[in-house]
Amino acid sequence: MKSVFSKITLIIAVGAAMLTASCSKEVPETYVAVKMAGIELKSSPDAKSETIAPASMGEIFRFTEFPADGWVKVRNIATGTEGYLDTLAFSRSKFPLLAPELAEQEVDEAYLVNTETTDICEQSLGWSFWKVGDGDDVRAFLSESTVYTDGRIRGYQTYYKGVARNGYLLLDEQVEYGEENGTKLESPIIVWEDIADRHGVYVNGKLFIPANSGAGFDTDDWGE
Repeated sequence: MKSVFSKITLIIAVGAAMLTASCSKEVPETYVAVKMAGIELKSSPDAKSETIAPASMGEIFRFTEFPADGWVKVRNIATGTEGYLDTLAFSRSKFPLLAPELAEQEVDEAYLVNTETTDICEQSLGWSFWKVGDGDDVRAFLSESTVYTDGRIRGYQTYYKGVARNGYLLLDEQVEYGEENGTKLESPIIVWEDIADRHGVYVNGKLFIPANSGAGFDTDDWGE
């Protein structure tokens, strides 16, 4: 009888040790970026489940659970929104999680651009970002230019302020040039660092890469 009790005690002890080890196994600090358009954050690991939010290209998420059966639970590092992503929808970070590169002083020309051409026009969007003071405050400049095939040209310039965080910039206020205070944005603009390839930054699913001129900013060592 003593032998039986000893075996039972041993089994319970081993089981408890295995349970403790399993519970204490933490998810490694893993960051991923959405790599394709049309991706959605799901409420459960099923393509037919409810959509929590769209996940644009470049958005960065952190694992909150281990991947299983082609899905993984994640958290958006900027918004905190949690849900499930298909493991085929993202690329893992190849670099340390850093804020997008900032100029040391104000830049009056966009150095990261995205250009799209259609049958009727060519639209160029450009961003520049620079530090303000010694903290995390940043300023941003957005240039929009549309050239139509009939010769018409339209251009706009907008300034923003916000903060730098590891992996992204959060621009939550639109300001007039030279002004300190402006209008709070209903939906902040998130500028995502390209953690997969370091080609540039993503804004609203669009990749902005260094302009050829690099005017006002040294992009020779971009990504190094």
